[in-house]
Amino acid sequence: MNIKAKFILTYVAGIVTGIVLLFVVGFFMAKSQATSASNDDVVMFEKPRGIVPGKVFEVMQVLPDGSALATVDDFESGNLGTIVLFVGDESTSYYDSQKINVPEGKVVKQVGTYSYMARNEMYKTVPVVEIMAE
Repeated sequence: MNIKAKFILTYVAGIVTGIVLLFVVGFFMAKSQATSASNDDVVMFEKPRGIVPGKVFEVMQVLPDGSALATVDDFESGNLGTIVLFVGDESTSYYDSQKINVPEGKVVKQVGTYSYMARNEMYKTVPVVEIMAE
């Protein structure tokens, strides 16, 4: 093999190696950011706190971990439009525009807070809620 062919092969191998390394490093950086963001943004309380007024909630966005940002969709509660986070688990799944109705004899209580950056690049903090007995 002549010197020119060796030079060209070395050059191409360097470019391919650089591209592969770029994707590998980018993948690990994205993965570490995703796991740290989902863990650091939710703060859970030891005991449930106050009741969030409302009997009907509408899911506006489902997060990658299965949790759902929802708004109060109950005019009588006087809390119309308040944003809350319902935590997802294996037994519960949410979808956009889903109506979550609170059964009779149960209420929605705050069990934590969730902080996120809204589209207008402002940080927002909303209550994390669960449906539980009065």
